[in-house]
Amino acid sequence: MRSAGVLYVKHLGPMRSFYRACFEMAVIDDAPDYSVLESEPLTLSLVAVPERIAAAIVLSVPASRREGVPIKLAFVVDSIEALRPVFAEFGGAVDPATTQWEFRGGIHCDAVDPEGNVIQLVQPIAQASSETDD
Repeated sequence: MRSAGVLYVKHLGPMRSFYRACFEMAVIDDAPDYSVLESEPLTLSLVAVPERIAAAIVLSVPASRREGVPIKLAFVVDSIEALRPVFAEFGGAVDPATTQWEFRGGIHCDAVDPEGNVIQLVQPIAQASSETDD
């Protein structure tokens, strides 16, 4: 058993591609209205909202940040910098490095997925130190 999260999405295909590429998650179950992705620490279920609800959701490019939600997914990553171009390729965006902060052994940086959901990237400080030592 692992930690899990559920994210309701308007466009299932692009969101599945984004989370697979950015967080190296494998699709373990897939249907027209949901995808279940998994990595070692997390199972993430992406669920397509019903068409009647999706019709009312307005998305923009780049995605408008959805901050008025009570939950934020956080992903431990090897390198925040290495993810910047991957996020951009799949329609997301990582906040500027100037907004990063240190907390509890990690460097934290917010980002948005292609639908504007705010997620957090956490890079362990030990990995950040080894990147600068090279």
